Amino acid sequence: MLTYKYKLEPNKKQKQLLLQQLDLCRSLYNMLLEQKQYQRIGQFEQMRQLTELKQVFPEYKNAHAHMLQNVVKRLDKAFQGFFRRIKAGVKAGYPRFKSKDRFNSLNFSDGCKLEGNQLSVSKVGNIKVRLSRKLPADAAVKTCSIKRTVNGWFATLTFESLSVPLPVSTKKIGVDVGITQFAALSNGKFISNPRFYQNAQAELRRAQRRVARRANKKSNRRRKAVVLLQKVHARIANRRMNFLHEESTKLVRKYGTIVVEALNVSGMSRGRLAKQILDCSWSEFFRMLSYKAENAGRIKPEEPPQYTSQKCAECDFIHRDNRKSQAEFECLSCGHKDNADTNGARNILANYLARTEPSGVNASEVMLCVV
Repeated sequence: MLTYKYKLEPNKKQKQLLLQQLDLCRSLYNMLLEQKQYQRIGQFEQMRQLTELKQVFPEYKNAHAHMLQNVVKRLDKAFQGFFRRIKAGVKAGYPRFKSKDRFNSLNFSDGCKLEGNQLSVSKVGNIKVRLSRKLPADAAVKTCSIKRTVNGWFATLTFESLSVPLPVSTKKIGVDVGITQFAALSNGKFISNPRFYQNAQAELRRAQRRVARRANKKSNRRRKAVVLLQKVHARIANRRMNFLHEESTKLVRKYGTIVVEALNVSGMSRGRLAKQILDCSWSEFFRMLSYKAENAGRIKPEEPPQYTSQKCAECDFIHRDNRKSQAEFECLSCGHKDNADTNGARNILANYLARTEPSGVNASEVMLCVV
């Protein structure tokens, strides 16, 4: 299963129709939520009642049936997440009613079809698509999601396609992510940390100050200032995603085995370095490596992170004082010096090799015993 995202270029009439579809789905979501508050009812019963709803409210006849059913599924998913968090003892907010600014997507399991550079959408028409890349010839589109963002309308197509493995590679690499450097590789190379959020602080301050000065929250001037602020955040997110895609693709194309740490990123992001860790977006980087490696026929194992920063990659001596600072490593036993993250990456790779490949140290004794 793969997902491609395309920029849409609807005309004025199509934009108005899309906004009408959004408003219908938002109103339906709020009605279904109100119904759940007063009676115990499941998603399948609510789906069956959609036919009666169209008789009472004829405007819903202008919406595709699968799109309305996906609104029911969306609400049910929100309740499942709410009860799951409650059961786990995590503080959770009850599903809330959606205002116009909080409902921005239409989901289709049918009613959308990509034909050339046109996306045919039921009840809307053929919308021009900025076709950045073509779908694979064997792609079988399963779902389509149309989303309104601060930068325009986008369509996300989820489809099923055969994987395309890359040529076999026997190269192996260990990856140790960090903050000073985004990642250190076991071969001594580094991936520098671009720090997109940190470098955009001045631009963010100006945009947030502009919003704060618009005291009237219902004024057009404040609305325009909020849009400018949203665009700054969107640029930061787009730059970060582009960086992660480029670096993960380079690793998958070059190495047959990419070993990373099994980090608890959500737990680490609650500490004093939360902002820096979230700016790096390690979880998204690992996720990209996983699905790209699977599609390319590569291996992406995960190794426990315990003692990788305290263990000497040369003599295996473990001591917390081996790591002199965030960047310096000096073994107290053999005197080996290296960059701390590079040493950690070498340990990550060595741990994987020790677990998966026979060392051959006792091969001669084993053969004598067999004889």
